[in-house]
Amino acid sequence: MSATYPPGSNTSDLIGIWQDVFLQALPPVHVDSVFAKPAVDKNELEFEVKLVNQTRHSNSVHLSGIIKEWVNHAGNDIVSAPEINWDLGKTALRLKNVTVLLKPGEAKTIIIKTKVEGKLKLWSPDHPNLYTVLFNTRINGKDIDCKTERFGWRQFTIKDKFFYLNGEKIQAFGDLQHPFGPYITSRRFAWAWYKMIKDFGGNAVRPHAQPWPRVYYDLADEMGLMVLDEDALFGSSIALNLEEDITWKRTAQQITRLILRDRNHPSVFGWSVGNEIFAIALLNKPTADVAKVWDDKLAQLAQLPPKLDPTRVVVTSDGDKDLDGRLPVWSKHFGHGLKLDQLPAINKPEIVGEFGATYYGKPRELFPFVGLKAYGSYYQRNEALAIDLYQNVVQMARPFLAYFSPSEVCWFGIEHMNLGYHDYSRPPDERDGIFPGKPYEEGKPGYQYERIPPYVTTFNPGLDPQLPLYKPLPLFEALKAALHKNGPAPSNWDHYQDTAWQRPAYPAAIYHKAVFIGDTTGRLATLLTQTGVDINPQNDKASLIIIDGNKVTADDLNRHKALIDNVRKNGGLVWILVSNGQPSGPVSELLPADLKFMPFQTTALQGDSTNAAGKLLNLRDTYFSEMDGDKYILKQMITGNILNHSSIILKPAKTDWYLFSGAPENRKCAQIVLYEHLKRPPNAALIDIPFDAACMYICAVDYNIINPQTIQFWKKLFAAAAINTGRANATHVNGNKKHDLLMDGPVN
Repeated sequence: MSATYPPGSNTSDLIGIWQDVFLQALPPVHVDSVFAKPAVDKNELEFEVKLVNQTRHSNSVHLSGIIKEWVNHAGNDIVSAPEINWDLGKTALRLKNVTVLLKPGEAKTIIIKTKVEGKLKLWSPDHPNLYTVLFNTRINGKDIDCKTERFGWRQFTIKDKFFYLNGEKIQAFGDLQHPFGPYITSRRFAWAWYKMIKDFGGNAVRPHAQPWPRVYYDLADEMGLMVLDEDALFGSSIALNLEEDITWKRTAQQITRLILRDRNHPSVFGWSVGNEIFAIALLNKPTADVAKVWDDKLAQLAQLPPKLDPTRVVVTSDGDKDLDGRLPVWSKHFGHGLKLDQLPAINKPEIVGEFGATYYGKPRELFPFVGLKAYGSYYQRNEALAIDLYQNVVQMARPFLAYFSPSEVCWFGIEHMNLGYHDYSRPPDERDGIFPGKPYEEGKPGYQYERIPPYVTTFNPGLDPQLPLYKPLPLFEALKAALHKNGPAPSNWDHYQDTAWQRPAYPAAIYHKAVFIGDTTGRLATLLTQTGVDINPQNDKASLIIIDGNKVTADDLNRHKALIDNVRKNGGLVWILVSNGQPSGPVSELLPADLKFMPFQTTALQGDSTNAAGKLLNLRDTYFSEMDGDKYILKQMITGNILNHSSIILKPAKTDWYLFSGAPENRKCAQIVLYEHLKRPPNAALIDIPFDAACMYICAVDYNIINPQTIQFWKKLFAAAAINTGRANATHVNGNKKHDLLMDGPVN
């Protein structure tokens, strides 16, 4: 509870002024503000015009107004569409002239009304018609000021459980986005996001958790998206200090400025005075009396929008339900799964403003949707999200909700872009990215970048000619199918059948005793004992030999030479484990080729389906991303010529989920996509080499990590190799971990 101001989301690392600031010179007598108040149901358009006299004498001001068409000349291609290109067309309406006497220092608000009589075209997402009103002021026959304001002829209302636009029922389907980088100040990136929303069939957007640059509201007007406009009272930041009165005062000031700034945008259909404020109580666990005070103050903030903007009736605190009936709409954020039973039985619009396991869903949570594919890759994880989203749109959103938005289609439904980076044989560095090739121009408005690195965004608004505008993932495609204008369309992800876990059938045990060669008091011996392998150094007839490749000495091998030769001649298994670093010198004499290791960390392995033992080890068995303590089950990988003499049993998984599950939202997707794209030399974690009549396994898996989960992994690995250890049990997962809202998802 450190922030005594509305902190917003993900812009705290930006230093200084990060948007354009304009200083305007105005005449001492001028129009200070214009508020357009369309009432379509009454066929009436009203303007509140505030005149200001900053002189020391009275002035008789003549005010006249005309309304002109705002004509958009922006192109349709990726280069020209985002650019500003418009002019004013023909005059649609002339307003009544008025003369106003302003005393010295006086500010006066004038109300001007007119009947529209079909002279203005309606604004809607399908037809975003816009107009500009021009108010001209004259004193003593001389023009002194002209104030312009763009607006749209439209009206949003509520009737029972749904929203209405211009008297017709409309459901809002949209997207939201955290401001994850300074590129969000670019009109070109804003256009790309809105184009994506339109492409999946959406008609709405929530610029999330703070006032965004004006360009987002301008483009929503022009492209036809309904905006739920939100301030920066961001509960999920877990930073807000709700105990200080100054916090509430500053938030009220910001909400006031936000509404005064944006209330002429026809795209704005409602106001959100906060986001997930319940999270502060979730973390701090206040008493009921304290929580009530916070709720009451939040409800007081929600009374500001109707006073400042009586033209809109939608007011929310997004994710905080309806504050015990005090808000005109009910709003909740849902995690994964179909939660129809959590929709209330109320006669008011219901909003699910954020949905899905997009940012927090771990493989075990997504397993029911796609089975082991949830562990397989970023794309396959996205298939689980797609199935979940499709069923929620079809069974919940379309039948029951006034507004629905997945949690960031623009971040999790499309792939992160490798802007200016196409050589996957190496990680990207400072050479990669998009460079404008021209110096910064001081005083020039707009976004001027020096470099946009690869993978910081999901959009390519004409910057890299080798890439499309965006790369859709299953989540996007499923949403597009579910929102089809003629009803939900067939999709690869249009059905959900709960996937049950099936245990693989391990072969009958062949090896019941093992001879261990190495440090009998070391970590490997401890692991083998705890796993249930019967190690008996005195048994010279055993056909299983396990060698501590890090610590075995020449004397150790010489003492067991006869046993090794016997296994080599008559068959059996020699298993050499090298946990970290290079193997001891004597081990090399047993190998058919040079054994090399390359430093490489991963928390996930996968079995090779072409190997008899490898195909029994599924991705669920070899997943360690959520393990307590050291999660890197592999510190180095086997590489080099020895791979030409072997078959692979285990290798690093295609996807290391710790890069996703253990990372903050602004970089988790980029990390995992880059990890999957990088090319690596041939490698393995466990290989099988012919050893005359026997087999030799060489293993690089870190045996120093000993805990319930790794013990279960080794049990399964030994069972797959026909080694008797007892029953291979299910993987242990610590269920007592403290819930982290930003990493583990929403709670009720």
